[in-house]
Amino acid sequence: MDGFARRKEQSKEDIRNAAWGLFSQFGVEKVSMNDIARKAGVSPATIYNNFGSKDVLVQEFIATMIEQLMGDAESILTLDVPFDQKIIVLFQYITDRLVNTKPAPDNPLFSGSIDLHNDPQIKRIRESAQERMTKLVMEFVAQGKREGQVDSALSDAALAIYFSLFMEAFVRPDYQIQFHQNSKLVSDLGSLMLHGLTK
Repeated sequence: MDGFARRKEQSKEDIRNAAWGLFSQFGVEKVSMNDIARKAGVSPATIYNNFGSKDVLVQEFIATMIEQLMGDAESILTLDVPFDQKIIVLFQYITDRLVNTKPAPDNPLFSGSIDLHNDPQIKRIRESAQERMTKLVMEFVAQGKREGQVDSALSDAALAIYFSLFMEAFVRPDYQIQFHQNSKLVSDLGSLMLHGLTK
């Protein structure tokens, strides 16, 4: 890579870092290209030349956030430990994330008019992550069955639906507020997932 190419890549990285920081603090809608340019120390034209639009930066930002979450989940769900220990680590991670992250609608990512849930590119990113997560969870369930922690009579189809519904609770804005206020809810839900209503 020659000097010009290195400078161009460094400029793009500076722009990404500036955008990520501003999006995290203020939300994607409230941050302008001029704000990003000032923080990155470049001109707005440089951002347009490198990324084309703010939407591309937003999509990269969401993709990066999802990839980080997926990486964390994968590192937990592939730990070489028994199922019952792994579930404790998983729920501790979820608890820490929920307690230390602003819940929607207070989270700046949920402010403004940009529809982060229905943007076609972001939907594709989320659907791809969901497929990866489903695969990881089903491997996790298979481990639980092998170790006698999960009822082997339960079908994979039913378990996939169950876990999908269960994990959906953690991204619902109204529930996020409750989790943020009372972290014990996460461990209670984990107990329900593992043991049902029995003592």
